[in-house]
Amino acid sequence: MSAQTSVRPHVALPRGDIVVCGVGARTHAGLTALQATLAVRAGKMRPRASHLSDRHGEPIAVCRVASIGDDVQGLSRFVALASAPMIQATHAARSADGTLQRATPPLPVVLAIPSPRRPGFDARLSRELLPALHAETGISIDAARSQLVAADRGGGIVAFRTATALLGDGVDRVLVGGVDSYFDPDVLEWLDQERRLHGLETENGFIPGEAAAFVLLSRRSRVGGLHRSASLVGAAIEDEPRPYGSAEPCQALAMSHAIKLATGPFERTRSIPWVLTDVVNERHRVDEWQLAFARKFQAFTPDVAHDQPLLKTGDVGAASAALLVVMACVQWDAGGGRGDAAMVAAHSDGAERGVLLLAREYSEGAS
Repeated sequence: MSAQTSVRPHVALPRGDIVVCGVGARTHAGLTALQATLAVRAGKMRPRASHLSDRHGEPIAVCRVASIGDDVQGLSRFVALASAPMIQATHAARSADGTLQRATPPLPVVLAIPSPRRPGFDARLSRELLPALHAETGISIDAARSQLVAADRGGGIVAFRTATALLGDGVDRVLVGGVDSYFDPDVLEWLDQERRLHGLETENGFIPGEAAAFVLLSRRSRVGGLHRSASLVGAAIEDEPRPYGSAEPCQALAMSHAIKLATGPFERTRSIPWVLTDVVNERHRVDEWQLAFARKFQAFTPDVAHDQPLLKTGDVGAASAALLVVMACVQWDAGGGRGDAAMVAAHSDGAERGVLLLAREYSEGAS
C-alpha cells in the first residue's frame, strides 16, 4: 500500500479588487524597476567606500546611488531618490489619461519613510517631502488624502494597507511607495556603535543602502486598458511584543499572526510558492523569520522559494516593502517569477511586522 500525501487541490487564484498597474524603482544598481530587478537577479552588488569612517577609522561602504552627490543629505537626497521612480510608476496611467503634457488630477500618495526615532532623521521630511516631490515631478498630489508612514521597513506594509483603505472608500487610484537612505553621518555612526554594520569584527551586520520604489494601485473596475501586473489579495499588520532590543527574546508572534491573517484567501485551498522578505544577515532578523516560517509552514509549498533581495541592494529601510512588490511584479511581467502567488514580508526595528499577498495577473486569453 503506497503512502498517501496531502496535496492541496489547484484552484483558481483569488481575483483581488485592487490591481497593480504601474511600478517604478531606483536602487544603487538600477535606475528603473527593470534594471533594479535584473541587477538583483544577476547578483550585481557594488558597495562603494564613503568618506565616512567607522570606529576603527576604516571607510564605511554603502550601496548608494552614484549619480547623487555625497554632499546631498536629508530631504534633498530623499527627493532625488524618489522623483524618477514616482514618474515611472505613473507614466502609463498619465499617458492613457492624456495628462502627460498638462496638469494631472490630484493623486493620493501614501509614502513610507524612516521612523523619527532613528538618529539622523530629517524633520523636514514630515512637512516638506510631498510638496517637494510635486515640485520636482509635476505630479499633482491630493494633499488631503495623502499620508506619510514613518515606521521603517514594516511601515511599507502599513502604507499598502492605508492605500487599500482609500481605494475601498471610492478613490480610483493611489500611489503607494517608500523611500529611505542610510547614507547619513548620524545614521551610520549609530549603526556602527550598535555593531550593526557589516565588517571584519561584526558577526552579523548588514550593508546599508538606499532606494525608492512606487506602486500604482487601482480598483479593478477603474483600471481601464492599463497593464495589470498583480492583484493584492491579502494584507496584515501586527505589532511584535518583543522587537529588536527587548529584554526577552523575540518569538516571532506578530509575524506568525500576520502570515495567518494575510493568507486567509488561500487557506485550505492553495499554498504560497514564493516569498520575498527584507531579511538580511542580522541574526535576530534571520531567527525571527525562521521561527514564523516554521510555525506557519503549511501556508507554503514544500519547495517554496525564499528571495532576499536586500542582500544585493543593501538594506533599504522604509523602501523595502514597495521594492519587494515591484520586483515580484517585474519578474512576472518578464515571464519569470516563482509561481502565480507571492508573499512579501517586512520587519521593522520597532514593533511593526507586515505581510502582503500578491496574485499574478494574466492578460486576457492567457492560460
